[in-house]
Amino acid sequence: MKNVKSFILIFSIFTSLLIVGCSNSSKESTGSAKSAVNETSNIRMAIDTAAGGSLQFRQSEKQGYFKNHYVDAKLANFAMGVDTINAVLTEQADTGIAADYVAINSLAKGNLVIVATLTRGNEKTSKANQLLAQGSIKKAADLKGKKLGVNKGTVNEYVWAQYLKVNGISEKDITYVPYSTPDEAIVGVKKGDIDAVWVGGALLEKFKGIDGVHQIDDLLGAGVTIDSYLLAKKSLVEDNPKVVENALKALNEGIHYVQNNREETAKLAFEQLKLPEDGVLKDLERNNYVLGFTKEDANHLEEMKKWMEEKGILSNSFNLDEKLSLDPLKKALPESVTY
Repeated sequence: MKNVKSFILIFSIFTSLLIVGCSNSSKESTGSAKSAVNETSNIRMAIDTAAGGSLQFRQSEKQGYFKNHYVDAKLANFAMGVDTINAVLTEQADTGIAADYVAINSLAKGNLVIVATLTRGNEKTSKANQLLAQGSIKKAADLKGKKLGVNKGTVNEYVWAQYLKVNGISEKDITYVPYSTPDEAIVGVKKGDIDAVWVGGALLEKFKGIDGVHQIDDLLGAGVTIDSYLLAKKSLVEDNPKVVENALKALNEGIHYVQNNREETAKLAFEQLKLPEDGVLKDLERNNYVLGFTKEDANHLEEMKKWMEEKGILSNSFNLDEKLSLDPLKKALPESVTY
């Protein structure tokens, strides 16, 4: 009887130690998993200072949305969208932003993918992209023989091509004057080296402030819209899809903040970019920030791709579907992906 009691006692102690050990192991495992899920990841995001200012990125940083989603976002400023893509291609950044033309051209050159649509053109945004001219130019026909400012390597080339085509003007009858930054275009207009130029957003007031400059049309006259996209290194999406997913969640919150706090966002644009607050407020009323990807987005890109192929602009052709990495977006915002 004494031996039986001793056995029961020893068994009870052993069982208790086993349970405690399992409990501690479980806690350690849970803690480790939680730590892995909540581990902050770095991502270098190149954003623009001129084409719109990437204000949803700036507010996502200022309001702490990136940090809330365990993303250490390093924002780097570049003049135009095309410059942000070049930053990715030269390993200075992990993500960049680009309008449709630059997006297609970049997908053909580098190991990049589209992870989301950032803006979509509509009637309001089209009216906000205006064709400004000076002197005796009053209508499209007056552009013959004139010097047209064009931001080479951007969607600006496509806009001019479509506008001239719609109005029956041959490119042989005009002279393109290339520029790299809005400041170059402003100097060109002031010096008389540029007779007409497309301008949008908060920069409109700067150009219209030049003596003799006036609007003769807007993007509706070209029959096109301009959309923009978030591009990333393919390796980033494949190796660390979670950081892309979390960054998209933060950007979505940033978009909502911008939409609901326009005056504060205009002040931020002035603080960081020296853009006039009244101009930014007007731009925000027209801007169509989105985060998603639809069948219409794909069709728009296919149309742009086809035009660029016909013009011999693309260095290499490609299958658009193979250049889309939408899984992080589907996980972050499932309802936003309909393609």
